[in-house]
Amino acid sequence: MRERNKEQKRERLQHAAFELFAARGFDNVTVDEVAEHAEVSKSTLFRYFETKEDLLLADSRAHRDALLAAVAARPVDEPVLLSLREALQSLARDYQADRRRAVVRSQIMSGSPALAARSVERQIAWEDGLAAAILPRLADRDDPETRAAVLAGAAMAAVRVATRRWLATDDDSQMIDHVLEALDVLAHELKDGD
Repeated sequence: MRERNKEQKRERLQHAAFELFAARGFDNVTVDEVAEHAEVSKSTLFRYFETKEDLLLADSRAHRDALLAAVAARPVDEPVLLSLREALQSLARDYQADRRRAVVRSQIMSGSPALAARSVERQIAWEDGLAAAILPRLADRDDPETRAAVLAGAAMAAVRVATRRWLATDDDSQMIDHVLEALDVLAHELKDGD
């Protein structure tokens, strides 16, 4: 019961922040206003979120953890790019489930240098986590650390490109199609480079 109450409070804070940021812009909303809108104290807000930016980006960690779990669940003898492709499809499905929220989040982020900086930090954390997850699969290759870092960075770059394209469409396109297209380009170019 206690955990459920904590989760409900966390969701209420995120919802309040999202509403205010969407209406007025991230930089025009204070933490005090978010706390008041969520009917909690500022100190309570900071027990759940380390920074104001985390109010908007908090679910990023859950998505990253789900992606890493999906990579870990792939067969260890599977080619790394195939493992990444399969794992990233589950990530795309998660994002597709709430396209409207993703569009609004993107609009909020585009108007704030502070959010852009925090987003870059998160992207680096994603890449580092992904590199660590695929490193054991590359242990028998030359310089496995560099290979893992480059493949993780390239995969996440493909996802960023796919996400931007998906968010820019006005149709009912599926994020997974954009992700697969970007990963196909990556695989094709890597193959041609051999």
